[in-house]
Amino acid sequence: MKDQTPHLITAAEFNAHVRRWADEIRDMARATLASSTHSTGQLRDRFASFVDTRRQYNDAIGQMEEVAAYKVKFGFDRYGVFRAYGVGRGWVRIGGMLVRGFRARSEREIRNRTWSVYATELRRKGENTRDINNFKILSGREAGRVRTPLDWLDGHINRRINALADHVQQFYGDVAMKTLLEELGKIRIVKSGNKVSIR
Repeated sequence: MKDQTPHLITAAEFNAHVRRWADEIRDMARATLASSTHSTGQLRDRFASFVDTRRQYNDAIGQMEEVAAYKVKFGFDRYGVFRAYGVGRGWVRIGGMLVRGFRARSEREIRNRTWSVYATELRRKGENTRDINNFKILSGREAGRVRTPLDWLDGHINRRINALADHVQQFYGDVAMKTLLEELGKIRIVKSGNKVSIR
């Protein structure tokens, strides 16, 4: 007679599914960058995906084994965030709109603890340092030019997150089923007089 025990997904199989999902997102993001940007390609080439797992000793088999993945990460240059928002190279967001402009206080000024004329004026008006460091000033340069954000990563994750959720649901459902099956083997029905109990 054929074995009726269902196949339960192992941690190694689950991790393979998660790695495949992360690689799909990485490939889609790289394709978007290749088709939608006209720069050096360094952002695309340096973009990578990582899946964090751990190994632990399993007494039952007497060796180390991989446990379920617990984190998916994507690594890319900081410029990738600027490109996603459409900022950088003289473009800033003011009131949610992309415009040509500049920060009242540059990264170098913040790092060197120096104050520009614009930042000093804001300071004189009573603004706190944190707000001054984030304050953007509109510039009239290059009027008429437009720069748009590029959703090169988040959109792909949002469209494919249900596929990852399905893998997680299947694996942890199988973990719960395995635990239940192991516990069922330990259950005893005990009859004591007129009472029946499960132990």
